[in-house]
Amino acid sequence: MLIEIENPGPLLTPQRLAEVEAELGVTLPADYRAFLLAYNGGSPVPDTVDVEKAPGTPTDVQTFFGIGRHIESSGLVWNKRVLIDRIPEDCLPIACDSGGNLFCLAEGGHVVYIDLDSPEPGKYLVAETFDAFLQKLTE
Repeated sequence: MLIEIENPGPLLTPQRLAEVEAELGVTLPADYRAFLLAYNGGSPVPDTVDVEKAPGTPTDVQTFFGIGRHIESSGLVWNKRVLIDRIPEDCLPIACDSGGNLFCLAEGGHVVYIDLDSPEPGKYLVAETFDAFLQKLTE
């Protein structure tokens, strides 16, 4: 399935992306780097994803975070900094749903869903890779 990205972020250069990776202390997977260079965040259409075993799913992907976006809370660095105490250490928030729960890149490039509504945040595997995550988006 092809997706469209509405409200993409400002053009991102490979150099700026490398600077952000250094700031975050991560090396992003190639498929996610390509997405950031092409769109730098935004809202996907279609936007629905089923997260196996997670409460309240299917859910939506409201916004993919980016770099240098005009809304600070849509930024990768801002979300990592603000949410550091609420998410597992190996997770980098890359998107949120309309309820404020998170989609994160985890160790090995997996995409996981973090349910922040639970007293103990639940962590659910969504897809093995970022590209596989995008392929799971449906109407």
